[in-house]
Amino acid sequence: MIREEKNINLCSLLKSKSLCILMLLLLTTSTLYAQQATVTENNSKSTAINVGLQGHYGFIIPHSSTIREVADSNPWGIEADLSFHFTSAKAWQYLQGYPRLGASLAYYNFNNPDVLGNAYSLVFYAEPFLSAHKNFSVSFRLGGGVAYLTNPYDEETNPQNLFYSTRFSFPLVANLMANYRLNELLLIRAGGTYQHISNGGINQPNKGINYPTATLGINYAIRPATFIERQPQSEEEQGDKQNYLLALIGSRHDRTDQPEEQANLIGVAAYVSQRIGRISAVTAGAEWIADYTIKKELESRGEDKDFQRGALLAGHELQIGRIRFNQQLGVYVYAPHKGRDPVYQRWGLEYHTPKLLFFGINLKAHRHVAEFLDVRVGVRFR
Repeated sequence: MIREEKNINLCSLLKSKSLCILMLLLLTTSTLYAQQATVTENNSKSTAINVGLQGHYGFIIPHSSTIREVADSNPWGIEADLSFHFTSAKAWQYLQGYPRLGASLAYYNFNNPDVLGNAYSLVFYAEPFLSAHKNFSVSFRLGGGVAYLTNPYDEETNPQNLFYSTRFSFPLVANLMANYRLNELLLIRAGGTYQHISNGGINQPNKGINYPTATLGINYAIRPATFIERQPQSEEEQGDKQNYLLALIGSRHDRTDQPEEQANLIGVAAYVSQRIGRISAVTAGAEWIADYTIKKELESRGEDKDFQRGALLAGHELQIGRIRFNQQLGVYVYAPHKGRDPVYQRWGLEYHTPKLLFFGINLKAHRHVAEFLDVRVGVRFR
């Protein structure tokens, strides 16, 4: 049962670190606006302005046996957004695609009014478009914000709602969309969206709502713009094909044996990134983690074991301008206190400055169970 509660609370851990994702999005936003302000191209309306309307229909992931019965529903929602689509050469070079920055207002009905109620959310997002100059394009969105939930947990009146216990929570959104331009003003969209809502551990219970949806929408250009077909960066402009990276890792997360308590985690990671295509690279390296939740757990049981762990990792990295999405598979080579599995996955998002520094967040998981989300800062060497 302790293991089960740990798996659940880690869904809220994703939320407790949502500010980190928002900081990365804000950093991206401010940089793009600064770049757009310096554009000297002879087009005073180089930034497109769009409004959109999207519909969602999906299901709730029953990530715990304690919520399985309540999770048996099909949420639906409607979303309106306003976005700025950047078309300058500098904006394109930043992500090797034309990026949108925007905000959306959404209403979601969880199709269980007596227990789950409804949600109203405000999300800020960044959304790079690949091949925006063509009629058909692909885009992916990352966003975060705040949500108002109408029917939180109450010990007497709503004891079944273990998903959330505060009216205000924090949504995270990721989607992948296919887009088709009908004409200069209209764009139709279809794809999938993954959403997570929880209160970040502010109050319990807080198992979080995870719900993927099928998404269909339409965009209207209030101010249309021309998307020029630009040449990919040369190898010199892309930078070195091979980088060596060193990162310091930090986090704070729940104990496995006592989920209501937290402890610190520190570590270091070193790896090499070898580019094998215009935006694709392979990675290999190692990490060493000192997780003080394990130390406290061992002390409470009177076990004399080292709480630190070391692992080797290898994976893939998507490099889009200064943003990097990486996925790695890790294998423990030193773990006196065994992990849930001998192997694990890491999913990361990083922002690399023009100099040597980079910042990021990274999720460690054993199969479908998240263990912790960490924040990292590092240096990049040639």
